[in-house]
Amino acid sequence: MKDRYNISLLLLLLFVATLVGCGGGGGGGEQPTTVQYTLTTQYVDKDGHALSNKIVNGVDAFLFVNNLFYQSVSPGTDGKYVVSFDSGDQASLVVLGNVANDSLHVVAPAVGDNIDNVSVKLSPVTRSAVSGAFSPTYLFYGRFDYTSANKGSASLASISLYNQHARLHVVVNNLQARYGTGNYTLKLEGFRNGITFTGKVSGDSVVYTPGGSFDGSGNYVSEAVSTLPTMTGEYVTLTVYKDGNQLMRSGTDSGGNKVTLAAEDDKALVVNASGGGITLQVVPWADYIQAHVEY
Repeated sequence: MKDRYNISLLLLLLFVATLVGCGGGGGGGEQPTTVQYTLTTQYVDKDGHALSNKIVNGVDAFLFVNNLFYQSVSPGTDGKYVVSFDSGDQASLVVLGNVANDSLHVVAPAVGDNIDNVSVKLSPVTRSAVSGAFSPTYLFYGRFDYTSANKGSASLASISLYNQHARLHVVVNNLQARYGTGNYTLKLEGFRNGITFTGKVSGDSVVYTPGGSFDGSGNYVSEAVSTLPTMTGEYVTLTVYKDGNQLMRSGTDSGGNKVTLAAEDDKALVVNASGGGITLQVVPWADYIQAHVEY
């Protein structure tokens, strides 16, 4: 009888131990579960105002788990993205929206690539107005991040995509009055050709040589250059040439401030080449147009 009691007790203890080993006790910890998110996208300007979804032709989405590339994600017929991952993981969905499909070189990273080491680059081209790289009219970037800290939150989320491109114009006043007639050209430096999947400007250096012409007031006005913002710690440098010879070069305005571009900037570098000296001002392009409109 005693032997039967001992066997029953042993079986009970083994049963309890099995429960503990499977996570039923306090020692095993909570087991990860699969989390599924349905994500929508919206295009907004830097002030958060919504833009039309029709502004973008091509959209690419990339899922990273624990900062390592996992897979590309295609939207459903409703335009939504559905992603799944373990609740204990850190997950990020990076979405890129592009207007001109031929202006970006988008290649899906290899499985296991670190998010800090991959980027999308502007397609290299050479043309009369711009050399080095062709920048899209718009390049939208957005990112959704999930960590175990926000586990239990709603499984629906929206990703705001912000435009990452900027535009720059050059206006040189009194050019012919000071230097006479000739073949005038411009060079703009201080740009990069890529943006990382973490949203930082990166890549190789790009030089733009926009064309230009004299307006009715004798000001030399360049074509607009569409580009990525300047990289952190870098700035724009303008060089003006006549018949291939350098006339002036500057990377700071009249107050000694370096010229930089942020996302969605549309600026004009206004150079006054009068006989008293050369000055450079940075103004919003809209303000320059308003001040020089002819009624």
